[in-house]
Amino acid sequence: MKISLLFTEINQKFGPLYYQHGLACLSAILKKNGFNSISLIHLTREPDPVKWEEYLREQKPDVIGIYSATEQFHFIKKLVSQIPGEIFTVCGGPHPTCYPICIEDVPRLDAICIGEGEYPFLELVTALAQGKDPKKIKNLWIRKDGAIIKNETRPFIADLDKLPFEDRELFDLQNAIDRYGLGQIRIITGRGCPYQCTYCANKRIGEMQPGDYVRFRSAGHIMDELNYLNKKYKFKEFFFDDDIFMPDKTVRMEFCRRYPGEIGKSFIFSSRVEICNKEMLRELKSAGGRRIDFGIESGSKELRQNVLKRNMANSQILKTTEMARALGFQIKTLNMVGLPEETYKKHLETVKLNLEIKPDVVSIFVFYPYPGTELYDRCVEKGYFDPDENMPRGYISRRISLLDLPDFSRKLIAMCFNRFGFRVFRKVSITKAAGYFVIYSKYGEFFMGITAWIRNLLVKLLPGF
Repeated sequence: MKISLLFTEINQKFGPLYYQHGLACLSAILKKNGFNSISLIHLTREPDPVKWEEYLREQKPDVIGIYSATEQFHFIKKLVSQIPGEIFTVCGGPHPTCYPICIEDVPRLDAICIGEGEYPFLELVTALAQGKDPKKIKNLWIRKDGAIIKNETRPFIADLDKLPFEDRELFDLQNAIDRYGLGQIRIITGRGCPYQCTYCANKRIGEMQPGDYVRFRSAGHIMDELNYLNKKYKFKEFFFDDDIFMPDKTVRMEFCRRYPGEIGKSFIFSSRVEICNKEMLRELKSAGGRRIDFGIESGSKELRQNVLKRNMANSQILKTTEMARALGFQIKTLNMVGLPEETYKKHLETVKLNLEIKPDVVSIFVFYPYPGTELYDRCVEKGYFDPDENMPRGYISRRISLLDLPDFSRKLIAMCFNRFGFRVFRKVSITKAAGYFVIYSKYGEFFMGITAWIRNLLVKLLPGF
């Protein structure tokens, strides 16, 4: 059984990461069960149709497993349409999970996977290898004789420690670390998020399978993987990709006790201002924490509470970020622009709040309406977004607005996006301000495309990056 795993990072804001956790998990579970002929198809630009067909004829995989986020699905549709009929195609990831009827738009797609894919994909390739019919596999919608069989979903995986470590060699991780240019290894210590933010796919994903969506690995399992990675690869620090890092106190305490002696490298993590306290942050700082990424999203309390369902006051944001800085952390804020009901004046509140926070690093994204989320439905109902409208040619994810807001034009949203970092840092550091002006300009992808060289430069010019 010859298996290919397809992952696209085409026209992605600030370029490719060269890594994807979900496919690394699939490859690991397959190899654990004896399927070793696995290859990666990683595309960072649209392939020439002739060359894509030539590649498929030469490689002749039996199965192609595809990961797709919503912004990438229009590329996936084109690629799948050219795949020969004898190759079984299945697509998983957040887009088919949150919007499973997408299978109806891609006649050449044989199946989609809803939710966690490790065991459904393993059962699928096992059935195909044995010549059995896979039509009853839970979590899969299967195209059969012109109809789509919609199987129910199985419970979320309760014990994450039973899963093998991600197969990072699928991505040639050392090369990926070096090419990305920040010297980081990305790792996930749990799954799921307990919050109900209206713009995030987590709420929808958590509803698609029975059982507990929010789960954590044990500290021992996490430390075993960290030690393995620390010995195998050359890198500077760990980047914990969890939406919220180690909210479980028992896991966090053991991690903080063991990490300095066993690993000793710095690390970055994300958290929420609502859950941080001095004791928790002091432990994480002593363990090696370098930077905390906080989702601020908007400086407008009205937008945060009434549109985003993020019930935190500006005073709480300022208190927590000040506390983290006093303990020695660098601070990164995550912000959005072009939100439903946003105006230029409300965006300036986001700039103002960041000026008060005095972050070391900022990031801003143009809001994207993800199918299956509450804000997607709101945008469609109010006529801000036409789901049938074709993606603009050359669209770069979360850099260009797709909404037609009554009081905030696409052109003005683009200007606010481009100037955000400059506005936050112009009175603090002209070097930082200029750096952000460049990377958020229309030439940003070009400069970030120089990858390792430009990112090494950014680390020097923009402390905390």
